[in-house]
Amino acid sequence: MWTTSAAALSAVALWGLAFPLIQIGLESFSPIMLGLVRFVLASALMIVILFWKYPANDIARVIRIEWKPLLALGLLYVSIPNVAQNIGLQYGTSSIASVIQSSGPVMTLLFAVVLLGEGFTKTKAMGTAVAVFGTLLLVASGGVSLGDEDFVGNVFILISATSYGLAWVSAKGMLERNPPFLIIGLSLAFGTAVLALAVPFESNMRFELDSISALNVLTLGILCGAVSSVLYLSSLEHEEVSKMAFFIYMMPVFASAFAWLLRDELVEPWTALCGVIIVIGIIIANRNGSNAKERQ
Repeated sequence: MWTTSAAALSAVALWGLAFPLIQIGLESFSPIMLGLVRFVLASALMIVILFWKYPANDIARVIRIEWKPLLALGLLYVSIPNVAQNIGLQYGTSSIASVIQSSGPVMTLLFAVVLLGEGFTKTKAMGTAVAVFGTLLLVASGGVSLGDEDFVGNVFILISATSYGLAWVSAKGMLERNPPFLIIGLSLAFGTAVLALAVPFESNMRFELDSISALNVLTLGILCGAVSSVLYLSSLEHEEVSKMAFFIYMMPVFASAFAWLLRDELVEPWTALCGVIIVIGIIIANRNGSNAKERQ
């Protein structure tokens, strides 16, 4: 249905917009503080939506029963990846960061095989190898040295993508027992609480609020945080995850376009090439071909 596709595409566009906006936000906020302010806004709006969508007793029951996995999901889906992403974007570009971040689906596949014992067909193995190869090429494109800010930034973005991949695998059982919309909404609140606990320990904490930084963080929290989650989760209620995941491959396109508009940032040919390699690998890994039952 075209409305479902439009919702997913809009969500991915907003995720792409987040990359240059985060870089702008880091001029006024330190990485953890930016994540906290952004997700306080996002989780507050999501909680309002959750209480409108579900009875309070159902929400309380899920929190009581699932609080431990919800805390783990909050760490892996909100706290760790967003702090790592914010730190990485201090050194790198939006286009490179979004390409590395788009490797998240292959991370999910790898963790599903290792942690959940899911089958690993020859097609999945080949696609995973291609996607990982493209990701490593981009991460190490400027050399491998902890003294190289570009490399360090890329590593932090890779940590972010890995955390997202692990988040979906760790939450699989919980998502099967409960509505995904409810689980993801609550995980935003749990992850935000962890960020609040981490802020006092942040070195060089910075919080500079003016009209520009306020508008920027409002956009990050409300549009790129809450609204994008609502749109994407709504699309998942009508279509399979595998079909909607196709739109995630377009995130680097949106991120690069917005970075060019907002920050005059150009995409290097090498970044584009690595992005194509990663996407090809993910598509191969998710194929349902005739060899779907083959085992490596």
